[in-house]
This record gives sequence, C-alpha cells and structure tokens, in this order.
Amino acid sequence: MKLETVSEKLWELKLGERLVVYASRDGTEVTATRTDKICPHDFGVGLKIPNRAEFRPTHVRLLFDLYLKRVSNMEDAKKIFGALDLVYEGEDPMQVSEKVQQLRFPMQLDEADTTLYYTQLLMIEQEFNYGPRGCKQGKVQPPREFLMRFIRWVASNESQIDDVISTAVRNRPARVRYAKWEQAWITKVEY
Repeated sequence: MKLETVSEKLWELKLGERLVVYASRDGTEVTATRTDKICPHDFGVGLKIPNRAEFRPTHVRLLFDLYLKRVSNMEDAKKIFGALDLVYEGEDPMQVSEKVQQLRFPMQLDEADTTLYYTQLLMIEQEFNYGPRGCKQGKVQPPREFLMRFIRWVASNESQIDDVISTAVRNRPARVRYAKWEQAWITKVEY
C-alpha cells in the first residue's frame, strides 16, 4: 500500500489493536499495534517470523541489516537502497518488492521484502509522532527524513556502522549531506 493509504489505516487503529499490515514471501508478518507510547496514535512495529515470537524491530536492527546486505553484495544493496528511496517517496512497497525479492544477500537479518515493509512502518511512525498531527517537535522535515538520512549514510559506505548506529541511538540526525541521494550510492529500481 502507498504511504498515505497505510497511514490512514494505522491512524484509525484503536488503542491496543494489532493489524497485520504485510506478509513477506517467507511468511514473516509485519504488524502494527497502537500503543500511544510517545503520542496519541503512536504504534509499535512488529515482526512475526514463522516459528518465533513476535518482536518489535528498531531502527538499529534496520541499519545493521542494511549494512550486512551492503557488505555481502554491494550491487544488490544499491538496488535495495533504490527501492527504499521509492518507499520513502510514498510508493507501494508491495509493488517495489517484486524486484527486490530477486536480490540475494549472503548476510542479512531479514529478507529484502520484509525490510521494505517494516521500513515503511518505521517511517510512518515518525510521521505520526513528529509530523503535523504529532505531539513532538521533529528535527527534520518531513519527519521520515530522519530515518532516511541514516539509511543513506549506511548506503554511502563512508563510515563504520558503529558511527552510524551511535549517532542514531543518541537521537541526533545524520548529517545534512545525507538529505539527498548521490547516484553512486543507489540504483534506481523500476517496477
């Protein structure tokens, strides 16, 4: 679903309500559960991997997974970074996932389609809490740009993953230079 469509569905969740938003090719469910933890309408993103308990992935998991993908297959990593750019711009990750499901990463935490799906939800969570309807003041606009800058930083291969994650967990935005894509970092994905 496109960003706006998913956002409206999630905004309408009742407190404590859980919704399976996406199901990945490998059977992983990507969920949202309204928590109101940070602001009204805040939700927790969940991953329910087959035969495992559901858990809440964080931006740290995402960044480390993208790092593993990048170091294990740079060419395919450029394509997933391109796909994430499309998701950031509002495209439907289910449409984009048809291309990324063909990518192969010897090292990864999650399948590429799962990564697209829960990244979209993490971005929407930022929009809910730090956007016009949120209760917190965002450090960048649009609020999903905060996460996207870290994704671009990982894509750039300009720093150790330790530096990227240390900055992210301190709730400081990535450098302004990552507010825009450099063509060397990504490969545009057509779907």
